[in-house]
Amino acid sequence: MNVEIIPCSTTMGALVRGVDLGQPIEIELAERLLAAWYENVLLVFRDQEMDNKRLKNSAAWLGETSQISMPTDRRGDDDIEIQNVSNILDEAGEPIGALGDGEMWFHHDNSFTVTPDKATWLYALELPSIGGNTLFGNCYESYNALPKELKREVEGRKVLQVYDYTIREKPTRDRLENVPHCWQPAVVQHPVTGRKALYLDRLMTAAIDGCDERESDALLSQLFPYIERIDYEHEWRLGDYVIWDNRCSVHARRDFPSNENRLLKRGKVEGEHLIAALPSSS
Repeated sequence: MNVEIIPCSTTMGALVRGVDLGQPIEIELAERLLAAWYENVLLVFRDQEMDNKRLKNSAAWLGETSQISMPTDRRGDDDIEIQNVSNILDEAGEPIGALGDGEMWFHHDNSFTVTPDKATWLYALELPSIGGNTLFGNCYESYNALPKELKREVEGRKVLQVYDYTIREKPTRDRLENVPHCWQPAVVQHPVTGRKALYLDRLMTAAIDGCDERESDALLSQLFPYIERIDYEHEWRLGDYVIWDNRCSVHARRDFPSNENRLLKRGKVEGEHLIAALPSSS
């Protein structure tokens, strides 16, 4: 099998050619894909032909598939391990999926849970004529870009991650009842690469510990621009499959015409407790 791995940008992402994710991945190829994934944070596979059965096994080389955490009525698929990301309505006028249309801010997936997902994948089935691109930021680079004084401010601290499925607005500390939330390290250390990554975002991060609300908001407002960087922009094609490391990257979505259909399948790989990075000695 002639497999090519081609960088998508200087800081993030690689295009993989010659791999059919619908087929079993042998050990040697799995090791090569893992190495490329850890190095590039994100991998793109084009021209994939996948049904739900194949999709559920598509990331077995990375780990166990996890269940979709969204409520059943917002998952859009009978399979508990697959979600429809779509703006399409059924014959009754009901959405066939969730996160349907409009722009979406940069975020980490499931940062509001105790064990956030290791990876997330998306697979394109229907696309609008324009827009809907997914933007990705490399959180290793976000951390590296911080001035020394900001690194000292944020290292060793925790951030409150909150997500309300019903809105796309900034979370608040006073809206926690019956809303998933969790305190996570503001800077994490990757369990495989050992590199430090900034782990916060405007969509889900409501507060940083050790501060009152005013101080917390002021510090976060300084940090958010570092996370909102575009290291790679994916312009979708039908059959595209993109999988990224959720611990060291963020992603966002550009707007697209609401009267045009967009349908992507989404799945995840089980994660574990995040590792808090030790403060730098300097």
